[in-house]
Amino acid sequence: MDSADLESALMESVKVQPRISMLEEVIDLVGSKRNSEYGEPDENMERTAKLFSTYLGARNGDSITGVDIAMFGILLKIGRLIENPNSLDQWADIAGYSSIGYQIMKNSKNRG
Repeated sequence: MDSADLESALMESVKVQPRISMLEEVIDLVGSKRNSEYGEPDENMERTAKLFSTYLGARNGDSITGVDIAMFGILLKIGRLIENPNSLDQWADIAGYSSIGYQIMKNSKNRG
């Protein structure tokens, strides 16, 4: 490998390093921290799917709205809280999604 090839490889490595670092962080999260906080991902996703199905079965309308997306965020967090009700981040996220849903509904009432 000549110096130009080495320099090119080094530059490519520098460009991809942020992606590699992010993937290493993800491996650490999904390999340990997330499982210990929320249980096995397949169980968590099945639990959340049941919550989504219940919500979708009870709602009116054919299209998905911004309020529905806020509700999905809340339901996703509830699915995690069922496994670990001590997760303060999940409680805070629910408040955030709730405020978004509130804003959407308030804006739609002001327009309508």
